Amino acid sequence: MARLTFDDLYHISLTSLGSAADDWKEMVGQLETLATDAADGMVKKSEAARWAGVNADVTRPFVRKTGKEFHDAHTEAKAIWAIIRDAHEELAALQSALKEAVDIDAKNKFIQVTGLPDGTVSCVYLHRRDTNDEQTQAQLDYKDRLENRINKLIAQADEIDNSASQALNKIHGRDSHNFGHAKYDSLDDAQSARAVQLVRKSLAKYRDGGELSITELTELRQLLAYNSKDHEFTVDFYKALGPKDALRFQAQIALDASAEGDKTQFKLAHSIQTSMGEALATATRPPTGKDDPSTAFREDRDYLGKAWQTELKRVGRAPLTFEKNNAQIEIRGYQVLGTLLRHGSYDKSFLTPIAEDMVTFERKQPWAWPEPHNSYSGLGVDTFGLNLDKDGGPGWDPVTGLLEGLSHSPQASTEFFNGSTGEGEHDGLKKISNLDYFLGDKDGKGAREWAYGAAGIKVSDTENFGKEALGHALESATSGRPYDSDTPSKTHTEEQADVFGSVVKKVAANPDLFKGDGELAPIAGSLGNMSAEYMHDIQRVYAGGDESGYIRDTGSEPNLSRPEDKHALDLFLKTTTADPDAYATITQAQEAVTSETLRNAITHRGDKANIGDLAELAVIPGARVEGNTAEGRADAIAAADNSIQKAKEYNDSLEAGDGWLGRLVDLGIGTIDNIPVAGDVAGWVVEDIREAVLDHKAADPDDAAKQVQENRDAYLTTERVKRAERAKQAFYDAAAQAGMDKTQSVKDAAQRAYNAAYDANAVEAS
Repeated sequence: MARLTFDDLYHISLTSLGSAADDWKEMVGQLETLATDAADGMVKKSEAARWAGVNADVTRPFVRKTGKEFHDAHTEAKAIWAIIRDAHEELAALQSALKEAVDIDAKNKFIQVTGLPDGTVSCVYLHRRDTNDEQTQAQLDYKDRLENRINKLIAQADEIDNSASQALNKIHGRDSHNFGHAKYDSLDDAQSARAVQLVRKSLAKYRDGGELSITELTELRQLLAYNSKDHEFTVDFYKALGPKDALRFQAQIALDASAEGDKTQFKLAHSIQTSMGEALATATRPPTGKDDPSTAFREDRDYLGKAWQTELKRVGRAPLTFEKNNAQIEIRGYQVLGTLLRHGSYDKSFLTPIAEDMVTFERKQPWAWPEPHNSYSGLGVDTFGLNLDKDGGPGWDPVTGLLEGLSHSPQASTEFFNGSTGEGEHDGLKKISNLDYFLGDKDGKGAREWAYGAAGIKVSDTENFGKEALGHALESATSGRPYDSDTPSKTHTEEQADVFGSVVKKVAANPDLFKGDGELAPIAGSLGNMSAEYMHDIQRVYAGGDESGYIRDTGSEPNLSRPEDKHALDLFLKTTTADPDAYATITQAQEAVTSETLRNAITHRGDKANIGDLAELAVIPGARVEGNTAEGRADAIAAADNSIQKAKEYNDSLEAGDGWLGRLVDLGIGTIDNIPVAGDVAGWVVEDIREAVLDHKAADPDDAAKQVQENRDAYLTTERVKRAERAKQAFYDAAAQAGMDKTQSVKDAAQRAYNAAYDANAVEAS
């Protein structure tokens, strides 16, 4: 089949295709009239006529068949119109996107787009006399992204062209004496039917020891990739296959691709796995009904609801058996589902019940998940697995995939970690909160045991995939955003804040579990991100509340207001910052929130307010955070096998990035009025804080290691001085941004900021 090329899509006029759609729409209306007239006219009259004999026996069936052909002609015309209509709309949208990329984006960047013989394009920067024709890495990356974007548009148009052609052939049936063959209501309908056909063909061939060809896998990959976010396509696809065939197909292509070592096959199977996960998320998401709130949606038509979900649970718990190299592999459906849940954002009405059922099942049947890698010698392969992502392990532990799914599905994650399993109607289990199941009880006991992974990979490394996924899921549950999202922070709900407060207390109750070689140390980076997310609330706790309102309101607060909770928060921060990355994140967030609070206090001060009082009020909470983080870093350096290397890791983490810094500063500036040119101020603040973090927090690794080992208290005293100097400078920065000159009263206030920061959470030198 000829491939649609860049030149085809860019230059072709779609006007005639649009006219054809209009003509077929008119034809549908005319044939509907004829079909109705035939049914209500000659067919009814024929059936009502008092005929008998040879004439009646011949004529009546002929009239019936003729009436049916009018009806079939209308059905066929309607299907043709639907395919042409949708093909025109989608191709027109793709052509518009292509011309925007070529005529606007490429030209604005002086990039030439050239069509290649294989139908794709190549992008190169044009020669410019005002430059030396050398591009920065950022420019080269932009060019590559643009080229990839254009080629994706071409590939999608090619897939639509092929799908429409195949559908029209099936509708027509190539029978000049008979109307009415394949019936489609849309192009999505036709594409979904073709995808299901390919999956079923794969299942049939697998039973006979065969598999789809690369060409067929490529076609299926395109169908799924370009329709994974399409509601109609995905619902039809999964409803037609059912849970068992969908999971069996996914398992067989993943096992084959990972075991056989063919790079092309692996790449195609990986893409199919990703798209099937995204498609499942789409298909199980109930329609919003925003266009018509009174609309009632049907689970069996508009989305995969409770009935499909119930069958999925049954298949998830059941074994699936495969043959590989004359050896039998037995896994469970949930292990396959785990690889799909890693991809897509799922609605809580689907994911939370699935998560609870998966946890309930493994609680009832410990080590419920078979690990076929233990039989490598019998299979004659070096490595294979279900998960085709480069990270995350081989996929035998489905809870890892589940947690990654929760990490991208915030509402489901929040609901799940506020929930529990046990005491169901038939499970016979003790009720345990889901947070306790993963983090342990108040004594740190009873936490989930993590399944092993692939042969040749250290158990600790393999377990870390799951534990890191747990951290990601907790980030999602506490923030209301996918863990890897760079979108602005949201106002916290009570449920999100409750999860964070519970995590703080669990970490404080069992600090050794979360640092060093502790069982749950791999989630430390996520604990750092969660701390940054809740830094305003953390500082509010240390301030003993915030009646002044200078610390920005970020929604519901975690329940950490009791004196013993403040102590728990101290332990939480000391424990979390034993991890260098978490230390850097918390340090940046603390600096941003303290600077923001100072600006708020100075900008919104009353006429009679003493700026020295304001300075103390604003810096003490952040200094308390810093005191704890300094202790956490000192303890980690002292406990390390190589103290110098550990000290260097802290410096490297501080220098590596400041993603939280920009996010918090932008939000903070947005809440402050009376400051000119907020965007400029944000830039100043970020630079001031970035410089302060490196100047006041970084330390020579040799000196830091030696000082910690020889005199920890002296090291912490040095940190107190740095903390105080930074607080003083932060006050000066905020005052300057508010337009205040460095008068004696401002200098006095800055000194009070220094003294307050020095004293907060002090550790006395011996």
